[in-house]
Amino acid sequence: MSLQVNVKDLLSNLYYNRGVIELLFGQRDQVTVNELLGRDDITEEQYRKLVSLEILYEYENIVSLNDAVVAMFEDFMEIGEVTPGFINDYINELKRHIRFYQEAKEMRFLRSIKKYLKRLNTTLTREIIKLQKNVDDTYKNESNYRVKLHKLEDYREKRDTIIQFINQTTEILEETRSLFNITNDTELYGIVAALKVSLIENLDFLIEIQTDITDFINKIQYQLDVYKKAQRLKEIKDHGTLHYKTNFREIIGNINTLRHNGHKSPKTKIPIEFLYTDDGHVLCKRVAEKYKITRLMVRGVAGKMGSNFKEQGVVEQIKLDTEKLVERFLNQSKQNLFEYLIDYKFPKAVGTVSFEDRLSLFVEIAMEYQNQLDFKYRLQYHDYTVNEIKKRLGYTLIWPSKEKVKKEKTTKK
Repeated sequence: MSLQVNVKDLLSNLYYNRGVIELLFGQRDQVTVNELLGRDDITEEQYRKLVSLEILYEYENIVSLNDAVVAMFEDFMEIGEVTPGFINDYINELKRHIRFYQEAKEMRFLRSIKKYLKRLNTTLTREIIKLQKNVDDTYKNESNYRVKLHKLEDYREKRDTIIQFINQTTEILEETRSLFNITNDTELYGIVAALKVSLIENLDFLIEIQTDITDFINKIQYQLDVYKKAQRLKEIKDHGTLHYKTNFREIIGNINTLRHNGHKSPKTKIPIEFLYTDDGHVLCKRVAEKYKITRLMVRGVAGKMGSNFKEQGVVEQIKLDTEKLVERFLNQSKQNLFEYLIDYKFPKAVGTVSFEDRLSLFVEIAMEYQNQLDFKYRLQYHDYTVNEIKKRLGYTLIWPSKEKVKKEKTTKK
């Protein structure tokens, strides 16, 4: 960097200009200097400072983030292109430090072995997640069929490369088993055991990815063949061959499409407002019966009010209380959603709420109010007893949204 800057200054600049960083990370190679300086959260002086720190780059009036900053965000969020080369580097470093430890038997080399075993575990999982995401994104978003096929073939090669690295890692663990046993290091045992389990799981994931890639390629190839045939058909049509040298018109004339399948529409024009009335519904029902259109026969005349009308009112009241319950939960920060529902004291009018009902309410709130909740995506466990049998239930940690808590704190101030 052009200026001497420490970690604290770098982090403060990134945080202070977080709006600009987020914009440039999401819209790469699309933001001009004038568009960026037209924002309210950055001045020209701040822009020049970010450029001098090499956090931002300017080329032909286009502003972009430093590649190192982009790579940092992509690695942390496990997105971006697949880079199996990191796995190969870690495998080579692991072999090198194992060789050093065999010769010197010093703890510093053993610590390096542990470090690279952990990095191999996390990097393999991260690269496989990125590979799956890139395969899905390519199939859904790439518009050019040939480019899409080439990308999927490249991802297939990367998938095979990752499998080779997994096999190499497995061979290293088998070859150094006796060496690791001599160390009597419990931490090393745990790292190796976790890595072995992860290698087996990652192989299963790679098999699923290979199935997806093969399926996508077959679909694309079929679509490409259809496109080529349609393109060839258009060329024949443009040359006049289709109409003058084939029986194309005769064949098309004998096909009854869904739009012209023999059903004649009524000639009398009826006001749309009339169709919303009860008499209009009766008329629509007669037309539906005549032309066998079942979707017009769904609506029926309202029947008598049920005898359990009051009970339905109580159910609706409970639903309204659920909204209040969620609002109270969002206004606190001491308990997660599951603990809050387990300990919540419902009104006497509702009656006794069983554990199963509270669990159903937990699922319902998590689905209906997901935009107002903060999902941590890690499991917590709850022990309970049913018929003197101890059971354990795993549930996702759900807290009130951080934005909600911040708003509450600001209003209190």
